[in-house]
Amino acid sequence: MPARTYQRWLVVPAIIGLAVAGYLVWRGSGLAGAPAPPASSPTPGGPAAFARWLQFEPDSVRANPLVGDQYIDAMLGHQVFRMPPAGIHPQVARQLLLDDDKLLLSSGRRLWTRELAHQPGLAGEFCYAHSTYCLHRLFDVSFSVDGQPVVLYDNQYWIERYPSHTTVHYQLPQLSIDETKFITYDDRAVAVYSATSRDKQAHILTLEVLAPFPPTPGNGEPPAYPLLGAGTLQGTPLFIYLDAPGFTRADTPTVHLRRDLAVPASGVSDSATVAVRFDTVARATPPVPLGSDPVLEQARAYNRWFADNVPYFDASDPAFKKMWYYRWWIVRFNLVEMNAPDLKGVAFYEGKLGFDNAIGFAAPVQLKELTYLRDPSFGLSQAENNYRNRAANGAIVDPPGSPYWGETYSHWLGMALAEFNRVHPIPPETLRRLLPEMAADVRAWLSDYDADGDALPERDRPRVTGYDLDILSYWYFNGLHLDLRADPPALERVDFASFVFANASAVAELAAAVGDTALATEFTAIAERIRAATLANLWDDDSAFFYPRRADDHVRAPLREIHGFFPFMTLLAPDQPRYTAALAALVDPNEFWARYPPVITSMRHYRTWTWEMDGLSRNIAPNPISMGARTLLQILKHYRQNAVTAGHFMELMSRYNDLVYPGVNPADPLWRPNVHEYYSKWEPYSQGTRPKPSDISHDFHSMYVSLVVEGVVGLTPRTDERIELQPMAREWSYFLLDGLRYRGHDLTIVWDRPDGRVRYPGYPEGFSLYIDGALAFTRPDLGHVLYDPATRTVTAL
Repeated sequence: MPARTYQRWLVVPAIIGLAVAGYLVWRGSGLAGAPAPPASSPTPGGPAAFARWLQFEPDSVRANPLVGDQYIDAMLGHQVFRMPPAGIHPQVARQLLLDDDKLLLSSGRRLWTRELAHQPGLAGEFCYAHSTYCLHRLFDVSFSVDGQPVVLYDNQYWIERYPSHTTVHYQLPQLSIDETKFITYDDRAVAVYSATSRDKQAHILTLEVLAPFPPTPGNGEPPAYPLLGAGTLQGTPLFIYLDAPGFTRADTPTVHLRRDLAVPASGVSDSATVAVRFDTVARATPPVPLGSDPVLEQARAYNRWFADNVPYFDASDPAFKKMWYYRWWIVRFNLVEMNAPDLKGVAFYEGKLGFDNAIGFAAPVQLKELTYLRDPSFGLSQAENNYRNRAANGAIVDPPGSPYWGETYSHWLGMALAEFNRVHPIPPETLRRLLPEMAADVRAWLSDYDADGDALPERDRPRVTGYDLDILSYWYFNGLHLDLRADPPALERVDFASFVFANASAVAELAAAVGDTALATEFTAIAERIRAATLANLWDDDSAFFYPRRADDHVRAPLREIHGFFPFMTLLAPDQPRYTAALAALVDPNEFWARYPPVITSMRHYRTWTWEMDGLSRNIAPNPISMGARTLLQILKHYRQNAVTAGHFMELMSRYNDLVYPGVNPADPLWRPNVHEYYSKWEPYSQGTRPKPSDISHDFHSMYVSLVVEGVVGLTPRTDERIELQPMAREWSYFLLDGLRYRGHDLTIVWDRPDGRVRYPGYPEGFSLYIDGALAFTRPDLGHVLYDPATRTVTAL
């Protein structure tokens, strides 16, 4: 299927998130003469992949024949404004050139792009396994028409980008040439070419391919086309092949290929495919790289992963709906199958565009997100990979196969795994294998990182918090002066204590689940010892807050930082007014409730003190924002207090959405979401409304989908078979979550405000729960409820 077919999607209603108005403005710039798209081929072998999803969509969406197999492409596809589009003010046009324009969104088991050059062929930066091995040029392609070479100018092409592929449309006087580029899951970097006549005359399009013999790591056999290179990487064989069926090779030492395509006066030429395959095994003969319609096959295969693994979500707020699918794309983009000594099976990087490793800092939030994939093997494999890589003292350490970072970050992976087990019960034999590793990690934090043995872990590296220099308490004892050459003191920190407490409690819970009473008793006692030490030494009654203290003399650093709320996130803090008094600061606009709440360090400090640093530095970041949202949920579900409300949670999530959408396309406020590592250049006294994003895009180091499941929709994972729901989206007119896998069952959770306008035909108005397709209950309003499948009773809480 030629890529022009995807132009159709740009008139799909806003319900599936495309920038219709902006596209129509751009299409008026002189390229509207492109041929009409051909009909798509039927879905092979049964119903469309997204057939169940489409039953919940309006008729206008279901009428589109493409969304049945390519829903994610339709949802997230967009125009890349490589050149400022005609008819748009230059200042606005410049904003539409974003930092990830040169990125291929598809990726393989090990292969991905950090940059895709805007030129025919595949050039830019292609990384395999880790960013320590990247190639800048796989092959170049040049065009000739009727024997005359073609020079391409910036105003002769335009780019459509989808999760599964990117298509460049070259508009020549005689021809339109479509070049579609993508990476398949089996690590083939592919370019497909086809052409149509613009002047209604027949032409010959000549494609010439020049491919280098790339440098390869290790030692391997000499190249011999189609083998471009061979070596070893992380002890694994590597073979690089070039496949170009139908091309002939020139008699040169270099790889110089040529193919003529006959372009009819009307209709589409045959397609030509060029593919570079990265493989771990040698092959005897080069196979055909892809099927007869490689673009369609790639689009269907790529989208199928989402249909098989991701729950469907619909919302009356379209920003939440589009963000749901974007955040699942981030999961897919950062998925790898390294099968190396340090990463076995499936694993997930913190970010292929910046931190290409399974870094311990991101592990807990990643596991929370992976919990809500339908297949639990993804999350369980990630947890096992994290616990597989431990330092000599037993603490989790970053896997050694990448340059990032070899660090023992503070983390709450044990707590995330215990909650994962409530959603997807882990086989007992797997738990018994994991528990010694989990216990060793907790013990390391209470031995190597607790010099005085007071059950309050200490570290002298700001980086191990994951928030780097934004944890200002490390500089409090340096006269409030940020000195990167000075060694900060070791601090007994609230986040360290909270996380080790949570991980110890998780060991106790999981040990009890497999009948290991001795281990459960031991780690329950460890958790209680940490709780007592934290309450006695890090809590301040006068100011009602948890503070860190210097390890050697136990002097507190009286700085309000977000980690002061983590005792509530981990349930270390008792449900008593003495401690819940701290929660008012979390939602105070003068403290943590900034434009994008919560900030890492209270704004009160920045407003009253002069710091020798660049303002708030990176005080805004998706990880602490998502940690703040999770903290709000824990407070709402487990603490009796009046400061925090469901409205605060929904407001935080809406502002979180606003931060991730760039807000630069006047025609589409939901255009091209991008979650960056952090945001800077924003002060509490600034006139600007939007912070500056960092250079690292599409990071998988924060939560979102788990916050939708557990907050917006309100599922509370439990250790028994009862289903607890406490939705926070109390002002929404509708939402629906379908295909949520929970304790071996499929849940459908529906809210359709009773107003006589049925949103979901076949489903009653009101608040309903379905288990494996059967109605469990319907209520007229949203509320906190507990459903018992054994008695089929629902109780309002």
